[in-house]
This record gives sequence, C-alpha cells and structure tokens, in this order.
Amino acid sequence: MKFLRHVLQLLPASLVFAAYTPSSPEHTCVIPALNDGRDDAPAIREAFDKCGKNGKVIFQKDTTYSIQTVLQLHDLKNVQVDMLGTLEYSTDVRYWILHGSYYYFQNISIAMEFSGEDITIDGHGSGTIDGQGQVWYDLALGVGGLYGRPIPFCLRNVKNAVARNFKILQSGKWNFVMLESQNILVDNIYLSSTSDDDQANPGNLGNTDGFDTINSDNITIQNSWANVGDDCVSFKPGSTNMHVKNLTCYNSAGIAIGSLGQYEGVRDVVENITAEDVTLIGSRNGAYIKTYVGKRTYWPPQGGGGGNGYVRNVVFKNFHIENITSSPVLIQQCTHWGGYNVPACADTPATGYFSNISWSNFTGYLNEKVGTKSISWACSPLAQCEGFSFKDINVKSVDGADGTYSCSNVDGYDATCQKV
Repeated sequence: MKFLRHVLQLLPASLVFAAYTPSSPEHTCVIPALNDGRDDAPAIREAFDKCGKNGKVIFQKDTTYSIQTVLQLHDLKNVQVDMLGTLEYSTDVRYWILHGSYYYFQNISIAMEFSGEDITIDGHGSGTIDGQGQVWYDLALGVGGLYGRPIPFCLRNVKNAVARNFKILQSGKWNFVMLESQNILVDNIYLSSTSDDDQANPGNLGNTDGFDTINSDNITIQNSWANVGDDCVSFKPGSTNMHVKNLTCYNSAGIAIGSLGQYEGVRDVVENITAEDVTLIGSRNGAYIKTYVGKRTYWPPQGGGGGNGYVRNVVFKNFHIENITSSPVLIQQCTHWGGYNVPACADTPATGYFSNISWSNFTGYLNEKVGTKSISWACSPLAQCEGFSFKDINVKSVDGADGTYSCSNVDGYDATCQKV
C-alpha cells in the first residue's frame, strides 16, 4: 500500500484513478431511512462509523434521507460509498447558521464533509443531493457572504478519492468544494442551482459556485455540467496542478482563478492550471483571473484586500461561448467591498506576479449589450503580468463584428493588445 501511494503522488489525477482500484469491502452497511420527518443523519453517522474503514456504505435507491444535522464523516479509509438515493437537507436556517462545519476562508459553513483516504463516492446516475437552497436565496438576496449558508458536499483533508455520477441541486452556497485535499478525480457530476422565483434578481444566486478548490493539489474535473449563479469553477488560493476537461456551464460567472489577495499580508499561490474543452452559455465571463485591491477595505468575506502572491503556468484552451454578458478573456484586479467610501483602484493597486498564462481557440459570440470587447487585460501597475499570450480568439459580437481587445500594464503589449 505504501508503494501504491507513492506512485499515486507522482501521477496526475486523470491517471491516478486508472491505476487505483479500491480493494473488496470487508463489510457493508445499508443505511435505513425513517421516512417520518425525523433526522436520518444519526443513521448515516452510524453506518460510516461501522463501515467507513475497508467497507462499503450504501444509500438505498428510490429512498430520500432527511438531513437535519451536520455530517462530519471523518477518518475514512478505503471506503466505497454507493449514493443511490436522495439526500435532502432541512430548511432550518437557524440550525445551519449555528452548527455548520466551519472553515476560515470566507467563513464558509459545510453541511456534509468527507475526510480520509482512498474514498470512492459513486451515485451510479441516480444519486442526488438536494440542498433546498431557495430559502437561502430568498434570505441572502444577493449577499454572497451571508454567514451560515450551507455547502452540501465537501471533500476536506482527503487523499486519493473519486466522486462521480451524481447530482447536486439547489445548493445553499457553493455546490462542490475540495479543501486541503489531493489526488481527486471528479467525473460526470451535474450541478443546478436556480431560483423558482422568476421575478427575483439573478444576483440572489450569488456565491452558488459550481466547483471550488482551496489549498488542494492534483485534481481533475471532467465530463460535467453546471447551471449555477456564480463561478462555474473557481480555483481559489492554494490550488495547484488542476485539470478541467469537457465541462458545460450555463448562467455562471465563468472559469475563474480567485479571488486572490483577499486576506491582508497573506501570500496566495495558484499554479499549473489547465482548463480545456469548455462550453459557456449565458455566462458573465469566459476564463478570467480576479484579485482584490492592494489595501484592505473592511473585512472578509465581503471585504478584504492587501494580500499578495502569484499565478503562473495557466492554460485556457478550446472554449466555446454563447451570449457572454461581460468578457470572454479577463484580468480583473479591482475586487473590493461594495460599500461606501471605497478607495479607487488607482489609489490602492493590487500586487502580485502573473506569468505564463495563455488563452487559445475561443469561439462564439457576445451578448448584444457587451458590444465587441473580447479581451480585457487590466493588470495593476504593481502586479507584474508577463508571459501572457492569446491565439485564435474568434469571438464576435451578436451581429458578427470582430472582437476588440484592451490591455493595460501587460508586459509586451500596448493598449490594443498588440505586441510591442
């Protein structure tokens, strides 16, 4: 087993799990459901206590489990989870605000987290997690950092895992999060966070990210689909050796690196990222990087700034976009708290180092309100941006006009993004 783990550490996630096959379970636990309005979480905890090491845990098909209390499923080892049924979270706002599993970054709150090593979670096409998020959308009204919004699925301190073939619906906040984990394959996941209020402000779905990685390494996300109100994928601080392939996103904010620099004096690192074969429909952005301003303005999760660090070795390629409402290719270094008395970006420029970042083979069209701007690289005068490149950016306005480009403070390019 030690030799196998050494081999896994040397392979990219997409290859790790071609080699990794969990051993046969020594025991199996089938989780019963009460079906009477009471909490099924105690039975789930008991099953993982009994079968969470060298075992199999089964959520039964055509069965709904009521999740009314937080699930911290820790110390797992060589476990197979067949998530065939539906896990439905309660709408007890007070409980989740007071009792979610806390993580310091943006004060997030987790409703269900898995921790351990050699974990396979397979929904076999029927598994569903229902966050019943409408109550949170109506409560938050666009305040993304509202404390206590529960994240329905999290891999936290996990080494070697596969998560595949299930759905997450109506998440209260971010959908699928990976924290301080490594060697993860995410395959064939369906995410949908939409409001049932047709008249509501679309901003009410803010912070319903699809996939988020934080302080994690060697993760592959592939063959998946998302309809969410914020970033489809967000590589947050500490994300290294990431690969996204064959992903379709509706109504999202795009594929993001960041936000970075939110915590004063903290050095954020994101490197070795590839996102390819991505389709974005009705999204705000295509592939973009966002950082906070150079001086803290109020405090996280809504405010922040004054951090530093670097982003390097990033590839965005083979993107098809339709009806993008902002910019397909974007560097945004003016993220700040949206309240009063916010200093201008020019007065508090972001810092950091961005290098070896490329965008290639982008096709599609912009929303009619956007005009023709396809590339907007707005680097801070204090943020070194070098080794940038773009090739075959064939994104047009809705009436067929060629895209236009805007660059500032990017080494080797003038204001129209021409080589100098």
